[in-house]
Amino acid sequence: MPDIRDSQAANPLRPQTSDREAILLVSPLPEDHALLLPLLSATGRKTYAARTYREAMTVLCRDRIAVVLCECELPDGKWKDLLSQVAPLSDPPCLIVTSRVADEYLWAEVLNLGGYDVLAKPFDPREVSRVVALACEHWARQRRAALAGSAWPKPEARAGSPPPQAFKTSAGH
Repeated sequence: MPDIRDSQAANPLRPQTSDREAILLVSPLPEDHALLLPLLSATGRKTYAARTYREAMTVLCRDRIAVVLCECELPDGKWKDLLSQVAPLSDPPCLIVTSRVADEYLWAEVLNLGGYDVLAKPFDPREVSRVVALACEHWARQRRAALAGSAWPKPEARAGSPPPQAFKTSAGH
């Protein structure tokens, strides 16, 4: 399967500036789609649905996605596979993992690997709406910060500036 970064760099028609980007639901379960799609559509953002990792990658290569809700286990992959593809992007979507077994271990693993949050099943519609709204806000803030940061010259490009310092941390500190 092609790397998502290659697809995005090669697609000049892909929108680059909107803060009102889409949400992607990735789940093989029809009941997830039946409950979550109306909630996600209520955010005012375009909402896509995928049932497999491969379908999700197709959407991610085609459209700018702000938030991904991903079932823990997919027929052809796992949430970690999706995260590994989107994490290196300049404006990666916030990944929310959904699972019936949403215990402390999964929550810690998702956060430690760079995911945004975990939603437990059965879904509480208010909690889904709250977490998705916060993820959308977080993505928009991160995107604005990245765009604002790109407007400043790089430190090495500023005349008379010392070179950037590298900080080292040692074990035990």
